[in-house]
Amino acid sequence: MKKSLIVIVLFISYFSFSQEAPEFPKYVAKNSANIFYYNYIEVPKKIKVKDDVTKNKTFNSLKIYNNKIKKISFLNTPKLQELELTINSLGTQLYSNRDLAEKVRKKVEITIVPIRDSIVVHEKTLNDNLKSFLSKKQFKKWLKYQREQKRKLLPKAPKRQMAPPSSGMNNNRRRRGGSGMGGRRY
Repeated sequence: MKKSLIVIVLFISYFSFSQEAPEFPKYVAKNSANIFYYNYIEVPKKIKVKDDVTKNKTFNSLKIYNNKIKKISFLNTPKLQELELTINSLGTQLYSNRDLAEKVRKKVEITIVPIRDSIVVHEKTLNDNLKSFLSKKQFKKWLKYQREQKRKLLPKAPKRQMAPPSSGMNNNRRRRGGSGMGGRRY
């Protein structure tokens, strides 16, 4: 009887604390290719440009950059959609099948790396253009803003479910300030 009770308790604890496979995040090919557009109305406020001439130059530079990125995006949309469909449909199979994962990775490299490289070239020209008329402080804020925008494109790590808080002696100690002598200081 005791042995069967112990076995049941072990099974329950094993299945209740077993880890589930992580949820496969939705793949967005445009994000991995760094395709995004700057909000040219928001940027001068973020980098604190007050001079109207400088604001207009900033607007124009960002509009030119956004137009170039729109062209790149338009020309590569079918490739990116096909890649998204492939990766999202395969999903968790990529974890278990290494050959399939390797093929998909090569396909991603062939498709995304050239797009990303062309965007980097346009980004450099934008930065050089902005550096020519922005002050050092404003340009530093621009680079910080640019990094923040790129960080937003990175996929978020899946949230892990935490175990429920344990009850008992440890929980009581936590509430009383952690002292071990019944909440007394001395």
